[in-house]
This record gives sequence, structure tokens and C-alpha cells, in this order.
Amino acid sequence: MKTLITVFLILTATAAWGADVTLRWDVSDGADGYRIYQSTDTGAMWDAGADVGNVTQYTITVPDSGLVLIRIGAYNAQGEVIRYNAGAWYNGDWKLPNVASGAGVE
Repeated sequence: MKTLITVFLILTATAAWGADVTLRWDVSDGADGYRIYQSTDTGAMWDAGADVGNVTQYTITVPDSGLVLIRIGAYNAQGEVIRYNAGAWYNGDWKLPNVASGAGVE
């Protein structure tokens, strides 16, 4: 069975240097935890990812201008990523890379 992680975005605060963004997603079958990855260069390089554990929401800080790509990876008990879902933060607004990806905005 194919399971998609649904990502919701909620702005919780803003500042001159950035915005705190709360990502929310559905539980992914077989996931023992999640990692959140960010890229500021259109996906050529990704950070090492933040292991957020077995939760379905996490707050990150993104710049209030420019582009930040965001991936949420569900991983299994062996630490292998079993699913990704993605979105992008661009100039203060959430953008979906592909509506069919299963990502959403609340």
C-alpha cells in the first residue's frame, strides 16, 4: 500500500530575519521516525537533516526571503528513509512542487 505524508504549514511567528514555520504531516506506515531536510540552492545540496523523532509536527525557522526546499523523510527501524515528501518556502509563502505529491497547506 502506498502511503503519502501530508505536509501542512502554519506560520506561528515572523521576524525580520525569518519565520517560524510549523510543519505537520500524517503518520506514514512503517515509519519509526522522521527527518526534516532543507536546501537553499534549488536542491543541489541538502543539509544533514534534523532527526525529529516519531512526531507528526515540528517547527523550523526559514528566511523571510529567498527559496528553501523542505523534505520530510520517514525512516524505518534500521534508519533507512522509506518515503519522502517535499514542499518549498519562497519569499514568505508556501509553495507545493507538485500537487500530486500529497502535500498540503493548512
